[in-house]
Amino acid sequence: MSHLKTQWETNARAYADLIADRGTPFHRQILIPCLDRLLGEVAGLRILDAGCGEGYLSRRYARRGAQVVGVDISESLVEICRERAAEEGLTIEYHVEDICSLKGLSDEEFDIVLCNLVLLNVPCLDDALTGFRRALKTDGVLVFSIVHPAFNFYGPGQWELGDRDPVTKRRHGVHFTMDNYFEERSFKRVWRTRSGEAFPAAITFYHRTISTYVRAVVSAGLQIEALEEPLPETDDPFFERERRIPMFMVFKARRVGQ
Repeated sequence: MSHLKTQWETNARAYADLIADRGTPFHRQILIPCLDRLLGEVAGLRILDAGCGEGYLSRRYARRGAQVVGVDISESLVEICRERAAEEGLTIEYHVEDICSLKGLSDEEFDIVLCNLVLLNVPCLDDALTGFRRALKTDGVLVFSIVHPAFNFYGPGQWELGDRDPVTKRRHGVHFTMDNYFEERSFKRVWRTRSGEAFPAAITFYHRTISTYVRAVVSAGLQIEALEEPLPETDDPFFERERRIPMFMVFKARRVGQ
């Protein structure tokens, strides 16, 4: 995991500037509304934000009355989280922690574990899910999101693109191509800043099949309650591609029994 830690340390400031306290348009119009629905009322609940990044979801749910603990592998991102929470006067507990082990957390501590767009960036899917179950109280809920494995543009898939729309400034999607879906392996991709510059370092993504995620959740002792492929919440033509194929997949699973 040392190379992943280095990637996120190197990219911490670029990533925080990209998220900018609110997420990208894809987060705001597709993913976050789905997370809100699956989490429901959070006031008074104890939430673990596992792989919290710059902390925008930690702050979102703390504003709604949740008691939030955020963990991330990057010291720089955790420091940014603390600074941004303090600016808002929010009481959020942040720790530098590897979600592959979660050594610093007590058993049965949380009502909710939220893991947003993180499991596709770690090699330890089984260990992470086992740790999430351990951290959940009985009847507690795990909600996690990933880029949709069947349309994984950070893995073996890609859009073939047409002309650029003069209004949205995005290129039209001709069709999406996907091959070698069953070959589970890592890919390196370079993100771009809002101004189009490359991030300082490439980011590692792990492509897995949908069935691998399902098996891992069940093997960890969690019961799947919902599986969503959210659509954009707006009819803005900017999201022409995302109305044709799903960008994200979101799981909700519950710890039942001891």
